[in-house]
Amino acid sequence: MKKIKKFIFPGAALIISFYASVLFATGGIAGYLGTTLFHRRIRKKRGEVKGINLPFKKWKIHLHHWILGGLGIIITYFFSSLSIFWIGVFGGLVFHDIYTDKKWYRVVYRK
Repeated sequence: MKKIKKFIFPGAALIISFYASVLFATGGIAGYLGTTLFHRRIRKKRGEVKGINLPFKKWKIHLHHWILGGLGIIITYFFSSLSIFWIGVFGGLVFHDIYTDKKWYRVVYRK
């Protein structure tokens, strides 16, 4: 099952994104690779990458980069002067987090 996830999921996402638009697919690849390279560079310098956590009463809200990428997609969508390429870049950011982080769905934590 793990091998299927490693090959089928990215392949299907890439085929669908090329079907939507070559510019979107190029942005998605750039967003995914850029995020991967950024994480590797930060880990090499500082070790583990710390996330952004917002305190709220007894809770801690973790802002995964899929949330930030989703906000970027929404904001970019409403500004028609921005290219579909940027929506692809933010989509690559979202895909990277969901594909690589085992706990991508955990947003709210108890302190």
